[in-house]
Amino acid sequence: MSIPVTTRRATPDDLPEVHRMLIALAAQTGAAARITPPVLARIALDGPAARLLVAHRTDSPQRHPVGFALMLVGRNMVAGAAWGVVEQLYVQVPDRGHGIGRALLAAARAEAEAAGCEGVTVSTRPETDGSALSWRALGLDQEPRFAAE
Repeated sequence: MSIPVTTRRATPDDLPEVHRMLIALAAQTGAAARITPPVLARIALDGPAARLLVAHRTDSPQRHPVGFALMLVGRNMVAGAAWGVVEQLYVQVPDRGHGIGRALLAAARAEAEAAGCEGVTVSTRPETDGSALSWRALGLDQEPRFAAE
């Protein structure tokens, strides 16, 4: 069941909640989030390669984002084309399963297209909550698995 949601590029006002979500995402992988709000701002708002997108529920009086996607834009070293890579995708627990992740991925595709990218790759970590469900919701038969040590 989808809920009304809007997506847009993040603003400085969104960063405290995005930072909290980054801490939650890191905890799922057993890691500690080492990024600080000033570094997050420098990467996500001032960096030329990053696109930080946030999702807001339009049916809620709360103003903070309920999910985010961080996409990096660069060159595909094989094809030489501009390419987007969604490095992180997160939706807060109470809002999962309602199409917010899908809306964030659609926004990432639109941002990639606007940046002249020929495609978008989505990176995921199988141990994070909802990863397998997200891939199935996108119509993939099985969750991708890739590890590099």
